[in-house]
Amino acid sequence: MPDFQVLPHSPALTAGLVLRVGSAPHRYLRLTHVFRTCAYGMWVGDPEAARYARRPHAIPLRDLKALAASPSAAWGRLVLPPALSTEPEKDSDKAALLDSAWGLVQALVQAFQSESNLSRQSFSALVRQRAEETESSPSTVLRTLLRYYYFGGTRLALLPLPPGVKPGQVAYADDTETGRPPPRRRGRQSSLARELGRNEFIVRSEDIQDMVDCFKRLLAKGPTFKTIAHEDYLAKEFRARHRALYDKYVAREIPEPVTARQFRNYLDEHLRVTEELARNVRTHTRNPGFTGNVRAAGPGEIYEIDATGGRLHLVSSDDPPVLLGKPTIYLLIDRWSRFVVSAYISLRPASYEEVRHALLVAFTSREARFNRLGINVTDERWPVGRMPAVICPDRGSDFMSESMEQSVVNDLRIDLTPLPPLCPDGKAIVERLIREIKRRMAASGIEGVFADRPMDPRTKRATRKAAAAAVRTLSEAYRLLVDIVVDHNNRPHSTLRRRRVLTQAGVQPTPREAYLWGLRHITGLRSAPLSENDYHRLLLSTDKASIANGVLSYKSRPYLPDNEPAAGLARHSTRRPRRVDVRLDKTLPTQIFVPNVHGNWARFQMSGGVANEIAGVSLDEEEAMADHTALLWARADHQGRVARVAAKTAKHTSPGKTAAEGAVSNLGKAVKGKPAAAQLPRAELIAARNKETARMKAALHGKSSNASTDADPPQASTPDWMRVEEEERQRNLALIRKHRSRR
Repeated sequence: MPDFQVLPHSPALTAGLVLRVGSAPHRYLRLTHVFRTCAYGMWVGDPEAARYARRPHAIPLRDLKALAASPSAAWGRLVLPPALSTEPEKDSDKAALLDSAWGLVQALVQAFQSESNLSRQSFSALVRQRAEETESSPSTVLRTLLRYYYFGGTRLALLPLPPGVKPGQVAYADDTETGRPPPRRRGRQSSLARELGRNEFIVRSEDIQDMVDCFKRLLAKGPTFKTIAHEDYLAKEFRARHRALYDKYVAREIPEPVTARQFRNYLDEHLRVTEELARNVRTHTRNPGFTGNVRAAGPGEIYEIDATGGRLHLVSSDDPPVLLGKPTIYLLIDRWSRFVVSAYISLRPASYEEVRHALLVAFTSREARFNRLGINVTDERWPVGRMPAVICPDRGSDFMSESMEQSVVNDLRIDLTPLPPLCPDGKAIVERLIREIKRRMAASGIEGVFADRPMDPRTKRATRKAAAAAVRTLSEAYRLLVDIVVDHNNRPHSTLRRRRVLTQAGVQPTPREAYLWGLRHITGLRSAPLSENDYHRLLLSTDKASIANGVLSYKSRPYLPDNEPAAGLARHSTRRPRRVDVRLDKTLPTQIFVPNVHGNWARFQMSGGVANEIAGVSLDEEEAMADHTALLWARADHQGRVARVAAKTAKHTSPGKTAAEGAVSNLGKAVKGKPAAAQLPRAELIAARNKETARMKAALHGKSSNASTDADPPQASTPDWMRVEEEERQRNLALIRKHRSRR
């Protein structure tokens, strides 16, 4: 907080005065020039903020007086920092630096005494001219000049301030034992300081060591970016050492304690790794500059689409495992908002059939589609999109096929704008997204992922290791892809930060918020001509199924009627199966439609029990494993039949006879030699049942069964009432026989 001294009376306007305005936290306006009709001033604050000072701007005197007349306003002076209030010794190095800095801007200070030179054009032109004259950088000249005005127009303002803490120094040592006040964090505060408070966390030597250890740990696992390592450090090392601060940070009560810039700076200063680990350090390719060549008027107008091979090996979880290969990832992104509308992953070769599924995923419910695959995503976290007016693909075979042109252009009425050959920057947005997804997948650390394209022996060896370690299924890969897409849609984007229309509307610069806001408020956009229901029907896949006895069968699974047309179709079905044409979404196979030209389509629903059989597995993955499933079935059936045949052979075969003769002989002996089973009275039958059960229990518990066979257990003795009942029954039977004999 600057040290501000209030003047007791209203002073005359002179250069160097400071006007404090607003309630806490206050703002400070320093006057740099005063003329007849206006004054020039700049906003100032802590000494550390001098590096970010802006050029003086004009303020009419009437506006300045109105601002000073507000109740919270006060004129005063800002006290110079101690380092700028001491004249350096003559002929010292500091004095030489001061003279050099003053000589750099002295001519400009004199030139800016004229009001006409303070305009934007003249100000910048004079700074560039002075930089050329002194063979200096324009940025250095500008910052030195603004520093002069920032501290009140004194020559001592050009003295250097004490440097901040550098990595490895102990300037932040705890001085509580000496009675000194605790140290304060230096440097620029975050923009969230007004909402979450100041960041007072101080990085010490043990924290720097934690950062280095975290980055080395990740490098040992594979290629790593510093941004990913920064998040991993906060989640593990920082959480273990500063649990209380971590809990507040996660609860969004304080700003980020260790920023990504701090993390990078400390690593650059202290990281020392071997050549093998250094190969795993990844850096972002710096953008040469924003050109704005890829344009769109608003969301939902132009989508970019592309397919890429995922750097991920998928296998089945069977024993032995079966390598399913690398999947193909389809991405559909809105050009204006950078919102990912659709993400689809498949094990099939690239074709229009797969593009159809990618388009279908774009505007259907996320919850209904992904919950069956065990993917936790809602329509709130990933909103449903709308069909575009234009799709921009590259010249891949799946996008340039006749089926693509016929279905998308002629049937769906969506314009295609394929790129010219060798022009990938025409859809740079989706290309950048693909790079980001591959980077995030490589940093996830899951089994089967490899970071680099196999081009040399080292990268080929890494690819083979990934294939050997892969244990992920297609659904698990889809879950990882959806998590990355949802994070992208809810993360701030630098392009959206430049859209002033979003800033004016108070919309956060995330693809999700920009996409939803643009759909509601931007008018005059091209839109797709058909309705969402029409697109849903046109994008469904076609296949064959059979219906019999009121049940529709598809892929050996039953589907039951779910609406009136389906119920009517089921009532008229016969016992003999009849083939019918069906439409379905293979990524959501719980529903099947039978087209009907006279009304609503017949809708059949998979029962809950059948749906559980394929929970977590898509039809594409099931078809990819069809051969392996058939092999497992045949192997199990063969082994079971061999075991049954061998058991029968061992049971019925005796030495010196064939298997058939032994079986017949033993069977005859067993039937003839075994005494016929006696039928006991009810009381004796109950006793025999209890005795046999006791013998079986003794065998299960590993006890000797002699006691149970030699003597009956106590509970097996016949009660008196049962004996009396049996005697009464025998007497009644005797009377009945006697009565019948008389007749």
